[in-house]
Amino acid sequence: MLRQAMWAISISCLGGGLIATATAVAAPAVESAHAEPSRGELVNESGRLRMLAERMGKAYAQIALNVMPDKAREQMAQSQKRFEDNLRFVARGANTPELKSQLQAVTTAYRSYALALTVPPTRDSVALAHRQTEQVVADADRLTAAFDAHAQGGTAKIVNISGRERMLSQRLARLYFAAALSGNNKSDIEKYRIEFKNALVTLEGAPLSSPEIKRELELAKTQWLFFDQAMQGIGDTASNIRNVATTSERLLETMDNITAMYSNSLKYLVGALPAWIASGIA
Repeated sequence: MLRQAMWAISISCLGGGLIATATAVAAPAVESAHAEPSRGELVNESGRLRMLAERMGKAYAQIALNVMPDKAREQMAQSQKRFEDNLRFVARGANTPELKSQLQAVTTAYRSYALALTVPPTRDSVALAHRQTEQVVADADRLTAAFDAHAQGGTAKIVNISGRERMLSQRLARLYFAAALSGNNKSDIEKYRIEFKNALVTLEGAPLSSPEIKRELELAKTQWLFFDQAMQGIGDTASNIRNVATTSERLLETMDNITAMYSNSLKYLVGALPAWIASGIA
């Protein structure tokens, strides 16, 4: 009990005095505290909940593996703070019974998940927490889909696709770490590898992908190669795990930048076009 309490204290204290190194944990950007969030922003920030849940689970497993544990604790604390900020942000756009119900489901699942993450990480506690990761991500995905459906003409779809890539960078690393802890094979990883690669192709061909976005996508493709190579490393050595940890974070940062670029493009472009044109943008 004392050990569990000390672990909880260490996690809660990490939120102060640390500087976030990636845009993935920056505060939601809006024009003012009372501005109505745009459709792209709501899909972006609700979709970010999926990634943050995966990032927490990844960090929790990484601590159990004792690979860069201090960095993992920092990432977990940052992700928890951002998750809670995002719940408040998307609540401003949850203006229908369906959206409110979906948001409540995410909030309830997250409360149980946050409690599970206060337990000192072991192979068994990681397995339990990761089952809750899946629930939070599933609920957040439904919330994101609901916001996407409320976006006129489906114009926020491209933001959802890009945001899911952001999440997959963390899910793949989490599953890799879970397999390293349990000694199981990594068969579950393959379908998400394929999904990530296919979505990159979709993003490249999207009409909203400006030259600036395409340059970022080229960077993401390069980072994906390094990340994929790290996951294909022979054996679950500390070196391989460290490489997966670092390359997944770099890929996350780039995909987060790309998602923000799509969100901003929609915010300023869609509002200036007739609905029948806007519906074909994404």
